[in-house]
Amino acid sequence: MFNFKEELSRYQPILEIDQIEASLHTSEMQDLLDILQHIAKEKKQPPTQK
Repeated sequence: MFNFKEELSRYQPILEIDQIEASLHTSEMQDLLDILQHIAKEKKQPPTQK
């Protein structure tokens, strides 16, 4: 019979998943920084007349 608790105790996450998670968090942070830089650049430029 399948012992769920025993199987869970032997579980080890795959390293690739951890690396993917770190990569996703890094790219999300970079996206946020890019947006903030874009906003800051727009604030520095004088308004254009239309």
